[in-house]
Amino acid sequence: MNREVGSFQDNIRRTFIRFSLLPVAIIVIFALVLFAFSWSYFMAHFNRLDNEAVASDLKRTMNIYYQMVEDVEDSITEAERQVVDDEVFSILYRRTAEFGEIGNLMILSEEQKVLFTSKGSVPRFLTQEVYSNWGVWNAVKRNKGSIATILYDKSLYIAKGIYSDGSLKGAIIYLVPGEVISKAASGLNRYVVITDKNGWVYASNTRLLQDSYGQIHGSYNTGTGYMKADGNIYYTCRTDTGKGLIVITVNDISRSIWLITVLVGIIVIIFAAISLITLRSTANSSEHYTRDIKKIENAFEAVSNGDFDVSLNIDSSKEFKIIGNDFNEMLQGLRDQIDENKELAENVAFSQVKQLESQFNPHFLFNTLDNIRFMAKIDAKAADKMIVSLSGLLRYSIRDAREEVTVREDLNNLQNYLNILQIRFNKRFAYRMDVAEDIMECLIPKLMLQPLLENAVKYGFGGKEKLTVNIRGYQMQEKIIFICEDDGAGIDKDRLSEIRQTLKEENNSSVHYGLYNIHRRVKLMYKDNGDYGLDISSKKDEGTTVRIVLPKHYAEN
Repeated sequence: MNREVGSFQDNIRRTFIRFSLLPVAIIVIFALVLFAFSWSYFMAHFNRLDNEAVASDLKRTMNIYYQMVEDVEDSITEAERQVVDDEVFSILYRRTAEFGEIGNLMILSEEQKVLFTSKGSVPRFLTQEVYSNWGVWNAVKRNKGSIATILYDKSLYIAKGIYSDGSLKGAIIYLVPGEVISKAASGLNRYVVITDKNGWVYASNTRLLQDSYGQIHGSYNTGTGYMKADGNIYYTCRTDTGKGLIVITVNDISRSIWLITVLVGIIVIIFAAISLITLRSTANSSEHYTRDIKKIENAFEAVSNGDFDVSLNIDSSKEFKIIGNDFNEMLQGLRDQIDENKELAENVAFSQVKQLESQFNPHFLFNTLDNIRFMAKIDAKAADKMIVSLSGLLRYSIRDAREEVTVREDLNNLQNYLNILQIRFNKRFAYRMDVAEDIMECLIPKLMLQPLLENAVKYGFGGKEKLTVNIRGYQMQEKIIFICEDDGAGIDKDRLSEIRQTLKEENNSSVHYGLYNIHRRVKLMYKDNGDYGLDISSKKDEGTTVRIVLPKHYAEN
């Protein structure tokens, strides 16, 4: 399927748009995508960096406390389960020196008796037997021989059981100073929450992310990525320190997204305004710069429609002025050539018509003279009638050079031909003629009807004893139709196809001169109109029908 070709003006306009508006659109879209990607990447990147920094700091702090607990346990073991206060204090001060707060280090026996405390006080739930299987003591027993981090009663504890031969002999419990851990959650421009593995919040720089029970909302504790809560969009990052604490950093990006949306909307509005201005300006520019092309297009279109009186007058540029002058010279030469070709075509057509007319006469004359020669010996009166009829035919054929005659004139001539046929075939030949009176003064090609009868007689008898020919003529709308039908031998399918194919050709290569000559004369005289000409139909042993269609017209005067 061929693609429809646009106008030069549309092509120029599309070119302006393609090389002005389209690159800007691509750059704007690329810039917006790049900005959104960069913003998303750096926002997530710095969130992770802050998260990792807090987690790393917490992990280092917790490692120091873990090591302190290990050192205290070693000192107790070396002292044969005797707690040496000075030794424990030495370890405590050495390990917590950088934090500025020693915290509360407690050593308790298996009976929950206080063996050592750095603060002079011990929480009640550590010394009362009712809590022996709850909270910190439960974690000590569950993590046999391992250090555990426990968030209990909003305080952070590090605890380890002291075992001997598989039996619990005591516990080292350290209450982590709250400001040490809380310090890690401060100083950042994002939300930071420090929880235990169960989601209980220990330290945070906001209360927006936790419920009334002190646990972080579950949606913020699902992992790293984007999430939506309370109509806002957040980016969360979650890191497990491996020391019983989890660091969650949260960015509220709703406002940023709103600002980005507003920015994109403003850019889209500005770009839409630029697009409208560009489309309008390109339309005006393309129309201005292609007006000469439009003149040339209109001139060529007029010529293609048969108007050869147009001319091009272009003064806008040297190049188009040359084109206009050359077009005018070309068109003048074309007009001269058309006039010459028209005159030549008329002369050729006239010569062909005359040639076709002349092909009827020798053939018919030979047949008629041959018949007169025999009739003169048999029936002199009939021979005399044949000579008179032949004389009329010859006089009609050569008396003037007219190409067209009236229907009445051609029918009078046809009557002479019928007289000859009736004398020649006697009762073997019959005819009927039915021609409407309202077409008698219409013009038709001279000697057109006679070859129809001649063809019917020549091929109609065949092996038949009698032949009847009907000739009808009438008008239909602005056309005249003549039909010649006989009940003769007819034509077989192959030969009928051959005759029809011959009628379509410009040169006759067969022996069917009569019908071809009629058809060709009509085509030449009436400008090869597709409605005018001759067609034939026939059935073997049933007869043949020849139909001629001509334009209805009269003599001018």
